[in-house]
Amino acid sequence: MYSFLSEHEQKKKGIYRGTTLIIVAFSVAFYSRIVCTVTRLPSALNHLHFLVVPLVAIIILMTAKPKDKQQIEIVQILFVGLLILFGLMIASALINGAGVVNAIFLFMMLGGPFILLLSIIALPMSEKSFERFRKWIITASFANMVLAFVQWPLLVSGRITADGLDATDGMSGVFFPSGAGNYVSTTVSAYFSLYYLTFAKAAPLWLRIVTILGALWQLQLSDSKQVLFVLFCGGGLLILANIQNGGKALAYTILMIVLVAVFYWCIQNIDAFAAFKVYLDKDGIYEPDGEATRIKPIAFGIIVSHYSSPLNWLFGLGPGHTVGRLGGWLLEENWSILGPLGATLHAASEQVLQEYYNSWLALESTFYSPMFGWAGIWGDLGLLGLGTYLFIAYIIWRYLCFDNFSKFLLLSTAVFGFIFTQMEEPAYMLYTTSLIALRWQEHKIGEQRKIRRL
Repeated sequence: MYSFLSEHEQKKKGIYRGTTLIIVAFSVAFYSRIVCTVTRLPSALNHLHFLVVPLVAIIILMTAKPKDKQQIEIVQILFVGLLILFGLMIASALINGAGVVNAIFLFMMLGGPFILLLSIIALPMSEKSFERFRKWIITASFANMVLAFVQWPLLVSGRITADGLDATDGMSGVFFPSGAGNYVSTTVSAYFSLYYLTFAKAAPLWLRIVTILGALWQLQLSDSKQVLFVLFCGGGLLILANIQNGGKALAYTILMIVLVAVFYWCIQNIDAFAAFKVYLDKDGIYEPDGEATRIKPIAFGIIVSHYSSPLNWLFGLGPGHTVGRLGGWLLEENWSILGPLGATLHAASEQVLQEYYNSWLALESTFYSPMFGWAGIWGDLGLLGLGTYLFIAYIIWRYLCFDNFSKFLLLSTAVFGFIFTQMEEPAYMLYTTSLIALRWQEHKIGEQRKIRRL
């Protein structure tokens, strides 16, 4: 049964405070890099959300009192999934002699976005508190896009610099400056523009269309080729997911074929799209002895070569010990802080990283990097850890992805997991899970309105 509370009752029950806390947690992750850049605060504050997000979740879970049985069920099963994931990380750390701080850090990287998702779902939002949260997400999304377009001419003219990155890679919106910030910023803009076009019915149509065009222009200027590839793949997977619905599947298939055909023609005939030719089979990179065939899966063999026990197949080599974002570079970058806390490194990470630096193709495009999300989860946590992570994804798909937009977000994120480590980028993942939770709350509020009319 749904709970219909007045605004006064909602305030008494802490719903307003809960919404404020969620906004704070989201903002700490989303704006931390640009704030540190502008204010020149220590870069370590980029990781402040690792503390803020779980703290907010604890407060909300202790104070929110949802009465909707489905809402309670989702919160409980997601909470259990996160507990299992954390337990597996601790077990993997103990079995492999990894530092406990490795496990905690990795859990916040992989589990943090789901913790924020859990917090948003746990709140029985009123319409007013929901609109407040929604407006904050929309404002943050526009801020990211606008900042990216402000940065472009400043980078081209040399009035600002982005840690040695050129104007394309440096055009990273609120994630300025960061190595793959252009990809993250462009993905956020792409997701938002789709949401805004489809669901912001009260906004003028011209503004919604401009938002879509702006996202496409940002993708082109920032040379974020792999983002477009992921969007196409996410759309293709969505077609397969809708295969039981013949009409929708046929419509999506026709649309996808047309888009791919037009895009391929543009690559071959328009100079502005020439950069995308890197993904075609130039120099035989996809042949059995080609560079792409060699470098992309190389981490798997290296990781297995370090197995010393059958338990490694189940629990991996330990949190942060292989090719994820943590083992790849974050541990070394933050060693002055994490080293004294007992963090550990592993030779497997260094070996794969060396292969990465020795590959002309991987250096040319992170699309071919041997260090990517799914390989990192499997390498660090083994088959049990990978299975648990997929179980959490299934929970989200089963209970929260009620429409094609939410399914598309989840599927495209899964595709990112095969390319580089964007699936472990906290700000991107927190934004994506927030959008999924936003749509779920939006749907729930819509159902409440229908019941009120009866």
